[in-house]
Amino acid sequence: MSGWLQINQHMKKRFITLSAATLAVAGAQAADGKIWEVSATLKGFYDDNVTTAPNNEVESGGIEFSPALSLNYGDGTDLDISAGYAYGLRWYDDRPTDDQDHGHELGLSLNKAFTDTSRLSLSESYVVAQEPALLDGGTPLRLEGDNTRNTFQAGYKRILSGKTGLELGYGNSLFDYDDRTFSSLLDRQVNSFSVDGFHYLDELTELVVGYKFAATDFDGPKVSGSNTALAFDPDARDNDSHFAYVGLSRTLNAQLAVEGLVGIQSADFDNADRMPDVVTDDDPSSPFADVRFTWSYAEDSSVVGGVMMLRTATDLRAADQETTAIYAQLRHRFTDLSPDLYGTITGRYQSSELNGGGAGVDGKDEELNLFGVGLSYNISESMWAELSYNFDELQSDVRVYGDRSFDRNYVSIGIGARY
Repeated sequence: MSGWLQINQHMKKRFITLSAATLAVAGAQAADGKIWEVSATLKGFYDDNVTTAPNNEVESGGIEFSPALSLNYGDGTDLDISAGYAYGLRWYDDRPTDDQDHGHELGLSLNKAFTDTSRLSLSESYVVAQEPALLDGGTPLRLEGDNTRNTFQAGYKRILSGKTGLELGYGNSLFDYDDRTFSSLLDRQVNSFSVDGFHYLDELTELVVGYKFAATDFDGPKVSGSNTALAFDPDARDNDSHFAYVGLSRTLNAQLAVEGLVGIQSADFDNADRMPDVVTDDDPSSPFADVRFTWSYAEDSSVVGGVMMLRTATDLRAADQETTAIYAQLRHRFTDLSPDLYGTITGRYQSSELNGGGAGVDGKDEELNLFGVGLSYNISESMWAELSYNFDELQSDVRVYGDRSFDRNYVSIGIGARY
């Protein structure tokens, strides 16, 4: 058999979600044949809005230290295993509350090719963080505390006959916020199941038709009291989502590949009667899309980007929000100036329309703009220096709970070492 699944596995690699407050800058990879690497970065930073507040912003400088360990075994073989862990300590010189933040990122993945026609993929991601881009939980705000996200994914893909086959998937995500208000609004568990039929037109083109079911159970604490405008029953948000889609993956040439899914998403809120002022539409439907590309235009230089349309959770007193996001990341090696100099530019534009919540919330829009730029210079094979700048901006039409629009500038400079 020809290597259909190996080719498709390369085409299906996910792109890293763009982060506004943390910018990864390019560095040299571990030496050939080395399966482990330890590294650490030490940075000084300045943040002009550490609480992402709309006014009376708190600014502070500080120091960030982050050691990390990564392991890779069997890259390019039938059994590919990778693991990574990073700890982050951020100390603030002038923050009124706790002057330290602690973060953890753990990632595990396993890809096993049983034959040329069947493959198993497993992945696990555990994050403890304060930055919204790392948590991806439904709020654009930076929150102190040990906020956690845990995501597990499993997939099995098999060719059944000729160039046609089936892919089964399962996913589980857990979100847990420290702050009681955000815990009530965003703590949840999501279980999803998917089944995709696929057909290879040739070794570079794959067609997909699929269905996905996702059950979301909000399990945060109930908020009650005399102020009915703030009372909240998380169970009212429990919903089942159904996705129907078609897709295409295509490697256009050695440098450019595109892939995308487009379809429809419908949600059923079975407990809408618990809070009819919040869940005003118990069966909304909206377009669904996940389209992305990668262009490797030169050695160690590439552009990745895409568009996503999806119903997502919100940290406001509403049922959910219909979100459209456009993102891109440019990574460039300045070979003409110096082969050790790298640059990165990231950008993300996200527009969300709120569903439910009553007057002042329902139908209101929020726009999130994220931009980052960074430079990295390899001093030697084991040391580098880096400089980065990030800008975050939220523009919100919601005024019921006061203005929550904000902007934030974050600058850091530091050094790193690896072994």
